Amino acid sequence: MSFVKPSTTASMYALLSISFWGVSFVSTKAVLGTLDPLTLLVMRFGIGAVFLFILIVAQKHSLRIQFSYLPHLLILGVLGVFVHQLIQASALLTIDATDAGWMISFSPIFTVVLSILFLHERVTIFKVSGMLLAVIGVLFITTAWT
Repeated sequence: MSFVKPSTTASMYALLSISFWGVSFVSTKAVLGTLDPLTLLVMRFGIGAVFLFILIVAQKHSLRIQFSYLPHLLILGVLGVFVHQLIQASALLTIDATDAGWMISFSPIFTVVLSILFLHERVTIFKVSGMLLAVIGVLFITTAWT
């Protein structure tokens, strides 16, 4: 029997995930002084693949994937992850991690605009407040307003 609520556990996982994602810009910038972007990504994805494989085996999940899913997974993996990370690492060769963080902080706004245009989703005051809070948070972290 667990004494921690599932929502608390999910929130802790989300916080951990966001923390790793946030530090990735700084750590990538630091490592790019030693490695080129492609080598960095191959090593990063290699370590991640080994970790996930061990996790899957330890939890005794099946590794079977329907053959019809493979082209989709390959396209999503290459475009959605590898190309994105390669562009990010290459960009960090010429800009500061702070500037990269600023640019990335606006991606939820672009996502909302695209969801309005293509999916006809409604924007609530709660969503707008969340986006503004995120941008203000990045502003406080990346500037000397403290």
